[in-house]
Amino acid sequence: MAAADKISTRELWQKLWEAGRVLKVDHDIHPGDIGGHRPREVVATVSVDSVEQVQDVVRAATQIGARLYPLSTGANWGMGSRFPVVEGCTVLDLSAMARIRELDLEHGYAVIEPGVTQAQLAKALEGSEWVLNVTSSCADTSIVGNALERGDGIIRSRVQDTLAVEVVLGNGELLTTGGLDGHGHYHGRVAGPDLTAAFVESNLGVVTAMVVSLVPRPETTELVYACFRPEAFPDLVDAVARLGRAGLPTDGLLRLRGSVVPDGPHALPETPDSGLFTTTVPLLGRKETVQLSRRLIREALESVPDMVSFRSVDAATVEEDDALYFRARMALGIPTCASLRRGLGVPDCDVEDTELAWLMFLPLVPLDREHMVRAVDILRRAVDRHTTALTAEFNIVSPHIANMVVQIAFSRTPEFTARAHALRDDIRAHFADEGFPAYRSNIDHMATELGLRRNALIAPLEELKQLFDPRGVISPGRYLKGSVK
Repeated sequence: MAAADKISTRELWQKLWEAGRVLKVDHDIHPGDIGGHRPREVVATVSVDSVEQVQDVVRAATQIGARLYPLSTGANWGMGSRFPVVEGCTVLDLSAMARIRELDLEHGYAVIEPGVTQAQLAKALEGSEWVLNVTSSCADTSIVGNALERGDGIIRSRVQDTLAVEVVLGNGELLTTGGLDGHGHYHGRVAGPDLTAAFVESNLGVVTAMVVSLVPRPETTELVYACFRPEAFPDLVDAVARLGRAGLPTDGLLRLRGSVVPDGPHALPETPDSGLFTTTVPLLGRKETVQLSRRLIREALESVPDMVSFRSVDAATVEEDDALYFRARMALGIPTCASLRRGLGVPDCDVEDTELAWLMFLPLVPLDREHMVRAVDILRRAVDRHTTALTAEFNIVSPHIANMVVQIAFSRTPEFTARAHALRDDIRAHFADEGFPAYRSNIDHMATELGLRRNALIAPLEELKQLFDPRGVISPGRYLKGSVK
């Protein structure tokens, strides 16, 4: 984008603000990034608080070909934070759109805007028959943003929570999917094609509302937590895979987690289970089904040699000084910022300038011994090459696949930042070679991610981008290329 275009873009946003058609315009942009990604030049940040304002901004951007990068709350930590993918974008800040438009406590869903946080919706559900499928991220993060990025909650993948969306397309028109009508009322999936999933991890439009499925408040909530020595990992994978395929009579996402560290100093914070592999699963349901699930899990895990410990606790009675307290709170549908702050040693969730930083890498791995052991082996070799530590978590999201979460913690110095990025690039390349594709990407790799798909037909997706966003103004570089014309 030429200098003259940047000036005209700024003048355009200023005119919209003076006319009262946007909430705020900020030209003094200094976004931080906990992942140490290459900074992108940002023209301005335009804040809005209504669908009509989003439409005004999109239509104005279309007229001059300005680039927009929508953010819900901007907490895309480890993946780029508030930075766009490409240079010269205007950040479209949706955080002031924070209304719970509808809370249906009879049928168990909420219609929410992008700025609605986990803490906000969880508080609205207090005392009701429903709870929120929370993530382990900060309580002040966006539900909509996380769901659109395929985040995993404590109970299930957030994609399963996404029932319908309201979207502003690149021509300013409003589209609704999944049975959400133009008046904001949700009717459930109706006959004919449904485009809801097309707006997950895409740049086809600006999502301004989402219908989120809630979780029935269970009669009983327990948390199972077991620790194993590292050498138990292959047998532990077998046990976890059997549980994942057989299914449990309770709700709750099974997780397998461990750390991989090089010899010498590293940046991973010490925890009570450092150096061990752990399994965690919340059990939500009737008392009888929780007891059955606990027994099935214990039988499977006790068959694994080198078990260090096994605990099953009533989530509602865990004391605050217990190491499982924050996990138990999340199992109850109560989000928390405390675990994040404690791990980083900070008093609040302004984490962009902390001493400890991190990167994320999120691939899919088949749920079986051979592939999961191979994945950890790739990580171990890469950690030794780059002398940088990481943690690896497998979220068992189906009987076939595990969503893997690799977190690379590092000290915020040029040397350690470079090592961390080199490590992520290395394991990303090796995982791609093994056929373990990413299910969520970062701002440095989004633009090339689809090209790594094997035997995938990308052209129809690009045609959809051209149809919905003909001038390519929305999130350029985010998976689908498009073009600013």
